[in-house]
Order: sequence, then structure tokens, then C-alpha cells
Amino acid sequence: MEIDTDQLKEIYSENYFKGEEYLDYLNDKNIIQKSFINRIKIIEKLIPENSFLNFLEIGCAYGFFGELIVKYFPSAKYTGLDIANKAIHYAKSELTLNVYKEDFLNFKVNEKYTDIFLWDVIEHLPRPDQVLEKAHSCLTDSGRIFLTTGDIGSLLPRWQKEKWRMIHPPSHLHYFSASTIRKLLESKGFRIIDIRYPAIHRSVRQIFYSLFMLEKKPNGWKERILQSIPEHWSIPINTFDIMFVIAERS
Repeated sequence: MEIDTDQLKEIYSENYFKGEEYLDYLNDKNIIQKSFINRIKIIEKLIPENSFLNFLEIGCAYGFFGELIVKYFPSAKYTGLDIANKAIHYAKSELTLNVYKEDFLNFKVNEKYTDIFLWDVIEHLPRPDQVLEKAHSCLTDSGRIFLTTGDIGSLLPRWQKEKWRMIHPPSHLHYFSASTIRKLLESKGFRIIDIRYPAIHRSVRQIFYSLFMLEKKPNGWKERILQSIPEHWSIPINTFDIMFVIAERS
């Protein structure tokens, strides 16, 4: 699907984070950060701590991961990029993060990064191949890239087919399996370190909204049930169709 910058900005307006893709992304900050903490703990076990020096996050949204990573690695530098205006404003003003409202492909890079993160981002990119090429050029020798994305080759999407929850253009433009993401990364000069399927923490309200209300006709009883669910309720879910990929610049 061909999509231009203006269309992307329209898709990822404030409504995307409140009422479209997400019920209330900002309100679920603490729940979303539970998944980020789990990913950081995985990274800490696999990568020597003293090698984390300069981070770049592509698609940083409201900066929830950036806020955590600078606390876990206070001596490292962090930069975040996103095209969503209000999200970047929040990350900069509320979390005081070093972030820019920029498309990575247009971002002027003046330094090398030891680590680049794309959390649930690569499926949204019009040209993931070009992004990975540029990411490779921006990394230090043996620098790393970390990403999460749906695995269309796993059991659930093979069973659900077009009803799989991750299939929803125009926000999701590309779909990967473990083998195709490996091939793409290797073709751009990366070596796979690890692919795994960790659990994701989800708001119970978000789960109900996604299953019964998103892109469906308004319904009074569903709205009443939604409002009755406490905002702080969350559960870890693992349907083994979201892969966490770690690769190294070779």
C-alpha cells in the first residue's frame, strides 16, 4: 500500500492514541511500561551492560520507554523520534526527554548509536527496508537493533486468517513471520541474536474495547460495562504471535 507523509500524520493524530487504535494510551502508561520493563530485563540478561552508550528509539510515541531506559542506564544518551505531534510534545514537556518530531528517514544523523529500538513500529513503516538500511549505517560496530512486531506465521494468525487482530490497514502496512523478518534483517547487514515471544501487559479496559467496541456500532450496554472496569486492572497475555527480535550489526 502506497502512503505519503501527510496521510501518516493524519493516521497518527491524537485520535489514534485515544479512541481509535487505543482506548486511552496515555492513561494506560503504567500498564504499558510493565511490558517495557520486561523487555529491558531481557536485554540486560543478553547484552553486556557497559556496552549501552547511545540509544535511538524510532517511533517513541509519548516517551514511555524512553523514560524507563534513561533510568535503567543513566550514563547512556537517549534520542527519540516520532511523527505524532502531541505525543512528542508530551515526551518533551512532561518527561523532559530528548525527542524530535521527525521521520527517521529525513532525520539528520550526526552520531553513531549503540542501540536502536523499534517497538511495534516496523509494521507501520511505508519502507521498512530503507529504515533498516539507514539504521545499519547509524549503528556502531556490533551495534544492536531491537524490535517487536506481529508474527503472521504463528499459530493464531494462521487459524484466524484475515480476522487476526494485527491486520488493520492503513496503520499496519507490512506483516512478517519469524523467517521473513530474519531474512529482511540479514539482507540489510544484521545478524539475529534472539527471537522470542514474551507476554504483553494489557489494560482490561483496552482488551474489552478492542474485542467488543473497536470499529463496531455504538452500544449502550457495552459502554456501561467498559465504564465499570477499573482503570488500573491489567493482565499479562501471551498469544505467542508478537515476536521480540534482537539483531546485531555484522
